[in-house]
Amino acid sequence: KTMEEAYQVLAPKIFGAQYLDEATKGMDLDFMVYFSSTAGAFGNVGQSDYSSGNAWMDLYAEYRNDLLSQGKRKGLSLSINWPLWSEGGMRVDREVEKRMESQTGLQPLSTTDGITAFDVLLSQGITQGAVFYGNKERLERLMLKKESTSNHEDQTNESSVTVELREATAEYVKSLFSSVLKLPIDRIDNESSFSEYGIDSIMISKLTNRLNEFFEDIPVTLLFEHQTINSLSTYLSETYTIELFELTGLNTSREATDITLPNFDFQAFDTDQSRRKRAIGFSSKGGSLRGDTIKEDIAVIGLSGRYPGAKTLDEFWDNLKLGKDAITEVPLSRWNAAELYDPEKGKVGKIASKWGGFIDDVDKFDPLFFNISPRDAELMDPQERLFLQTAWETIEDAGYTLDQLAKVGRSDSAGLGGHVGVYAGVMYGEYQMFGAEETLKGNPMATWCSPSSIANRVSFCLNLHGPSMGVDTMCSSSLVSIHLAIDAIHNGLCSMAIAGGVNVSIHPNKYKNLSQSMFVSDKGRCESFGEGGNGYVPSEGVGAVLLKPLSQAEADGDQIYGVIKGSSLNHGGRANGYTVPNPTAQASVIQEAIARAGVSPNDFSYIEAHGTGTSLGDPIEIAGLSKAFSGSKEGQYCAIGSIKSNIGHAESAAGISGLTKVLLQLKHQQLVPSLHSQTLNPNIDFTKTPFKVQQELEDWVTEKDSPRLAGISAFGAGGSNAHLIIEEYIPGEKPVYQSNDPAII
Repeated sequence: KTMEEAYQVLAPKIFGAQYLDEATKGMDLDFMVYFSSTAGAFGNVGQSDYSSGNAWMDLYAEYRNDLLSQGKRKGLSLSINWPLWSEGGMRVDREVEKRMESQTGLQPLSTTDGITAFDVLLSQGITQGAVFYGNKERLERLMLKKESTSNHEDQTNESSVTVELREATAEYVKSLFSSVLKLPIDRIDNESSFSEYGIDSIMISKLTNRLNEFFEDIPVTLLFEHQTINSLSTYLSETYTIELFELTGLNTSREATDITLPNFDFQAFDTDQSRRKRAIGFSSKGGSLRGDTIKEDIAVIGLSGRYPGAKTLDEFWDNLKLGKDAITEVPLSRWNAAELYDPEKGKVGKIASKWGGFIDDVDKFDPLFFNISPRDAELMDPQERLFLQTAWETIEDAGYTLDQLAKVGRSDSAGLGGHVGVYAGVMYGEYQMFGAEETLKGNPMATWCSPSSIANRVSFCLNLHGPSMGVDTMCSSSLVSIHLAIDAIHNGLCSMAIAGGVNVSIHPNKYKNLSQSMFVSDKGRCESFGEGGNGYVPSEGVGAVLLKPLSQAEADGDQIYGVIKGSSLNHGGRANGYTVPNPTAQASVIQEAIARAGVSPNDFSYIEAHGTGTSLGDPIEIAGLSKAFSGSKEGQYCAIGSIKSNIGHAESAAGISGLTKVLLQLKHQQLVPSLHSQTLNPNIDFTKTPFKVQQELEDWVTEKDSPRLAGISAFGAGGSNAHLIIEEYIPGEKPVYQSNDPAII
C-alpha cells in the first residue's frame, strides 16, 4: 500500500471517530457505537490499512470509556467487530462465500440477526464485542480453540442429518430430471449414468437452466462432471447446503444451530496473534507420486512440418507471431464447395462450411527419390506420401543420415541396426472413395489407404527396424503417437523414434459428415475460448518429431528443441454422449502426466489447449484443467492458447501442430496470440481459474531461475485423452521444481 492509499482508508475511521467525539462531548448521549470489523481483531491479508483503522476504533472505544469514568463523556462506548453481511454494499461473490464457509464455518450475517446482535451487545455493558455467524461448533473450534464436546449420540445425529440431506437432495434431483426427461421417477436409478437415459447436450442445457433457477452460479459443465444422481446430489448438498435444507423441507426438522446462531453466547477469547496462526497445506489430487512412474526425460532433436499457409516451420512461426488466420475457402483443386454449400447444418449430402485450412501441393511427390514407382505413388494415399516426406525432413533437421540411423541402437546376431521406431497418427482414409467413384464412371481403379501403411512406408523406405504403427484415436492421434513412442523408448523397444501425425481433406465426404453431425463452424474460424463459437473448421497438417533419451542426446551433441518430461493417456468412458467430453477424465489424464513428470501445477507458465472453439466444449476443457490444477497458487498465472484459432482443427495432426507451436515458442522465447478471443466465452469465468488467454505477442517470461514449462492437451471425439508436458532445455542445468521437495510430494 502507498501512503496515499492507506490515508484514504484510515482517515475516515480515525478522523471521523475523533471529530464525532469532539462534536458530541458536551451532549448527554445514551451510547456511542463504533462499527468496526472482525479484520480489526484478526487482521486480513492485503487489508493492513483497513484492519488497522478498525483496530484503532476498537481502542478509541476503550479510550472514550476511560473519559466516561472521569465524568468527561456521557454514554457508554461500544465497538462492534462485524463479520461480512449478506446485504448492503460490502459483499463478496458466491464462490468466496462458499470457500469461507467450507474453511471456517462462517456465513454472511443476515440483517435481522445483525439487528438482534446489535441489541444484545449494547445491553451487555461491554466495550468491545465481535459477531461471528455460521456453524456454532466449527466457529468455537476455530475462534476459541475449543475441542468438540459432542457426545457420540450428537455425532450420530449430525451424521444422520448429512445422510438425510443427501438422500432428500437425491429425491429432489430425481424429480427434476423426471420432469425434464418425461420419465417416471421410479425408472431413474441413482447410480446409472445419465447417458443411459439418452441425455444429450440439449437436455443437459435444459437441466442446467432448471438448476440455475434454484442455485446460484451453477457451472455449465456440472452435468458433465457429475454423471449420476448420487454424484450430483453429493455435490449439490455440499455446495448449496442452506438452499437444499429449504428446498427439501428439512429446515423444519433440524436444530437451527447447525447453520446459524439465533442465540448469542458471550465467551472471552484470547486475541493474541499466536493463537490465530494456521498452516495451509497443498495436496495434489493426482494420486501419489510413485517413483517408478518417473523415467528419463526425452529430448526432441528433430522437427519438421507443413501447415496451412506455411510450407516451412519458419513461415509457420512468422504466421503465428503476426497473429495470422490461415483459414481460406475450399480451393477448387479439392472440390467445388459452392455446389454443395448450404449454411443450414444437418442437411444430408450438403456442407455447412466452405472454409478450411489447406496445405499447398499435397499432390506433389517425387516417388523416385524414395525408390517408389510412379504407378504405386498414384494409388497411394496422399497422407502416406506427406508423412514420408516429413519424416525424411525431420531426420535431416536433426542432422542425421540414413547410414547413421542404420547404426542406431543394438545390432543383434542378424546384424540389424536402425533401432528407430515410427508412430504415425491418422484418422481419415478417404482416398479410396476416388477409386470407387472412378470405377462407377467406368474406369476401374483400386486406390489404397491404411493407417499402418503410413508408418510402415517410412520404416521400409528408410530401413528402420524399431516398432512401426499407425495410430487412430481420432483428434488425439498424433499426441498418442508421441506418447507411445516415448513409452517404447523407455521400455527398450527402440533407441530413437519418429512420431507425429498427418491429416488432409481431399474429399467432400468428411465435410458432409461433419455438417450432418453439426460439428463444423458456419463462421469459417475456430473461436477458441471466444464468445459465439459454434463448431470447428477442419484443417490439414503434417508434422513429426525425432525423439531420443535426453542423456544420450546430450552425449551425442544433438540439437535439443525441448525436453518431454511426462505424458499420459486415458479414456472418458461412458459420458453424456459418444462425442461428449468428460472433464473428470480430462483432469485425471493431466494429473497423471504431471505426476509422471515430477512437477507441480505451480510450475507451468503455458498450456496449449485443445480449444476447438465451441460454446460448451471449451468450458468443459477449462473445468478439467482447473480440476487438475486444484490447489495451485492464486491468480491467473498460466497463459493458455490454441493453435486451432490460427489454422483450424487439424484433427489427427492437432497434437503435433500444438507441440510444434510450443517448441517454436520455446525456441524464440515468445508467446504468440490465440486469435478470435477478444470477447471471452461467457460460460467460462477465467478469473476463477489459474489461466489467462494469451491474446498478444509477448516475451515468455517466468519467475527467476524457473524454466519455461508447458502442457499440451488433445482430446479425441470418441473419448481418448492425451496430455504431454514439455520444458525448455537449458544446457548443463537440471531444473528444480516444487514437487522435487519430498515433503510436498
